[in-house]
Amino acid sequence: MLEALLRSWSSLIIPEEVTVTFLVIENDTEERSKDLIQTLHPIFKSSKLVYALETEPGIPFARNRAARESLKMESDILLFVDDDEEVASDWLEKIIQGYRSSKAKLIGAPLRARLPEENLTLLQRLMFTNIKSRYRKKEMRASRRASLEGTSGVTIVTNNWLADTSLFSEHNIWFDESMRHTGGTDSKFCSEVIAQNIPTAWVRDAYVYETIPPERLSFLYQYRRARDQSNTNFRRKNNGPVRLNLVLVTSILIKLIAVVGLILTLPFTAGRTLMTLARALGWIAGRAGAIAGSESNLYSNTTGN
Repeated sequence: MLEALLRSWSSLIIPEEVTVTFLVIENDTEERSKDLIQTLHPIFKSSKLVYALETEPGIPFARNRAARESLKMESDILLFVDDDEEVASDWLEKIIQGYRSSKAKLIGAPLRARLPEENLTLLQRLMFTNIKSRYRKKEMRASRRASLEGTSGVTIVTNNWLADTSLFSEHNIWFDESMRHTGGTDSKFCSEVIAQNIPTAWVRDAYVYETIPPERLSFLYQYRRARDQSNTNFRRKNNGPVRLNLVLVTSILIKLIAVVGLILTLPFTAGRTLMTLARALGWIAGRAGAIAGSESNLYSNTTGN
């Protein structure tokens, strides 16, 4: 997956008056990707390709390491994409154009799903169709609600992300390292930016593409992902432990009714609501877990390669 990302980086259109350093942060105990970086280094003819190893496990540690490296380089902006993604050739051009055309210090853009090359089962193909549809719906929703003028109701996450480095150096906003395995640190980062009234923006046509690994194309994985996201988001919004109350009970009951409806209509939707069902069940389990005091461990293990 990383190789595909690096090759897509090497094909990027570099905007005028922009100097790019491509940075790979490996979050592991040893250098497993350094040989690949060195092999592909020659294809980056007009830009630098830099590698750093972050041995402290956890996504927020890797993200903060990238931020510190960018500050050392005296970079003006830092962009994130994931190692299982590929960028469109005009991605950098489009998102930089959005940055220059707005007052925003934090910018997001769309993510689209791409089918893996492996042979998939019928159920995996069905789940991929569900994921692709969900991504497009999220993209359309963001396009309606967000623009270069603001991102009301849209959370900017690190799968396609640009930040002015002043967010780190001047505003002291960092990824929460206490959430090393729970996920949700990018959502929290976004909420902290908004809380400080720092402008945000959305660029509708700066696309990145995520290749979904086969192991994530299962009902169980999608259920667990939704469960852990529900748990983390709910605990964050409540600043820790959650107590049972009438509003929460009502929302869970409504979601349970929706689950029953999804199960009954599943044969008539030809499986198009399979992921919706998995996520609804996960939402309920996540809320219940938050009440019971459990925390997410979504990123204690990784998938893909």
